[in-house]
Amino acid sequence: MKEQNLETVLKEIEQKGKTLCYTKGVSMLPMLKEGRDISVLIKPDENLLPGDIVLFVRPENNGELVLHRIVKAISEHKYLIRGDNTFWDEPVRRENIKAQLDGFFRKGKYIDCKTSKGYKLYTFYQLHLYFLRRFFCYTMRIAGAKVKNNVFHLNNFHLDDYLRK
Repeated sequence: MKEQNLETVLKEIEQKGKTLCYTKGVSMLPMLKEGRDISVLIKPDENLLPGDIVLFVRPENNGELVLHRIVKAISEHKYLIRGDNTFWDEPVRRENIKAQLDGFFRKGKYIDCKTSKGYKLYTFYQLHLYFLRRFFCYTMRIAGAKVKNNVFHLNNFHLDDYLRK
C-alpha cells in the first residue's frame, strides 16, 4: 500500500465504509499494477470465498499489509491466499484479514469485483487454470535459460580461434 498504514486504512473504512489506495508491488499483476490502479477496499464479508481479494496483515513482517486472492478455505478461520503473480500459497488466519477488495479504478473506469463479467472470467482463470500458468512459466523459464546459455557460448566464440584450426 502506498503511504498508508493499517490504522489509516481501518479508520477510513470504519468512518466512510471504504477507502481508496494505490497498490504497491508486483504480486497482483497483471490485474493490479503499481501506481496505475486505485483499489477500493471495504470491510470483509462474513463469508469470504475463493476468488475474493483481501487485505491482510503479516504479523511476522512488522505488520506488512498485503493484498492477495483467497485460493481455498482451509477451515472457518483460516485461508490459503496467493498473489496472482506468485507461485506459492500462504496460510492466513481470519483475524489477520482487515479488508476486502470491492473493485478498482483502471484508466478512469471502475471495475466492480462482484458484477464485472470480465473480472469474474479472470478470477476463474486464476483459480482453476493455475496449474497451466505454472507449467507455462516453468517451461518458459527453462527455455529462457537454454537460450541464454547458447547466447553466452556464442558470445564467447572467437573467430581467431576458429581460423587457427
